[in-house]
Amino acid sequence: MSSTVSGTVTSILLVDNDNNICSLLKENLQSEGYNVVSVSKAEEALTLQLETFNLVICEIHLSGEIDGFELLERMKDDPMTLHIPVMFCTVLDRESDIITGLNAGADDYIVKPFSLREFIARVRSVLRRHRNFAPMLNSYTVEYKTLILNLDAHSLIIDGESVSLSPTEFSILALLLRSRNKLFTREDIFGVSWPGEEMNNPRLVDVNISRLRKKIGNYGQNIVNRSGLGYGFMDVI
Repeated sequence: MSSTVSGTVTSILLVDNDNNICSLLKENLQSEGYNVVSVSKAEEALTLQLETFNLVICEIHLSGEIDGFELLERMKDDPMTLHIPVMFCTVLDRESDIITGLNAGADDYIVKPFSLREFIARVRSVLRRHRNFAPMLNSYTVEYKTLILNLDAHSLIIDGESVSLSPTEFSILALLLRSRNKLFTREDIFGVSWPGEEMNNPRLVDVNISRLRKKIGNYGQNIVNRSGLGYGFMDVI
């Protein structure tokens, strides 16, 4: 069996200094048809052509001077790698660690120890979201003042400047912007942005919306939360 993105074999990079975990994950991912490369340090990862990978799975607590958070930050700061999804698979299990990881731009966060079946399912989900972005969208643009969302090119322009969004952030903004002044529950938003997944952590919606608000600048105030009703992109005077 071969797992592909756009007709090519999907490549995954593992960054973890736990050799047992690396071997276990590599073996299971390869059995699913993925091409897997593993390194033990973030410094090693940065010597690779990261733009050739479809997904990076990283421990936060790494040996060496660069931890998982800094690796993620460097990838998001580089135009060549900012689009590549990063999934934290880590021993850091505090809620504050999870929120920090998601706010930093991680596409998913799974705590060790974990179920291999859940791990593989979440890998598939992250790859599916990045491959399809928002499959329910039609090919046209949605505009609000100086904000232009291109549903075909999966791009966002604000005041003439390009704004980079993750596929999840794009899906959420598209849903809210296409139905301005309408409220959507967390369940509604989760169903669109994490298709086929069970909503075990409702805060995923809140974290991604918080991140989205920051990215869209002044338009962040248009995304409002009505207690008990949900989120909506509202006309604001």
